Amino acid sequence: MAGEKNISGDLGNLAYWDGDAYAPIVCLTSSSMSSTLEMLEKVNMCNPGKTVRSPGNLTRSVAIEGEVIDTSDLGGPDLKASFDELFDLQKEMQDTKEPVTFRLSRGPLGYKYFDGFIEDLDDNYQAGEDATFSATLTVESDVSETDPNE
Repeated sequence: MAGEKNISGDLGNLAYWDGDAYAPIVCLTSSSMSSTLEMLEKVNMCNPGKTVRSPGNLTRSVAIEGEVIDTSDLGGPDLKASFDELFDLQKEMQDTKEPVTFRLSRGPLGYKYFDGFIEDLDDNYQAGEDATFSATLTVESDVSETDPNE
């Protein structure tokens, strides 16, 4: 197994297309992509007592967690806290009914591009701890290794 090495988890990050460039979602502490293939089951008289399975819909999502960071002093008033930026983006998705293009980095394995919606978004403020957030992105397109905005 020469040449094999583990990939550091902190090489993964997520960004979204803001119309001009990919804007990174700051200070993620974790990201994970999930893919689920629905299995349809039926029993018919041709195969009595046997369940016949066939693939149905493929559902993919990306879960992220991160720290709420105030970035307003890093480049002007248009930069917001990481959670607020996602909160505004989720509202924009509701208004336009259009998904956003996301870029998921997997370090040396390259990028995965997909269109998706921010399905749920939560923040957590606890006394004595840093504020955190989590979100689930629903993937609405095929996942590609090619940037659709090039």
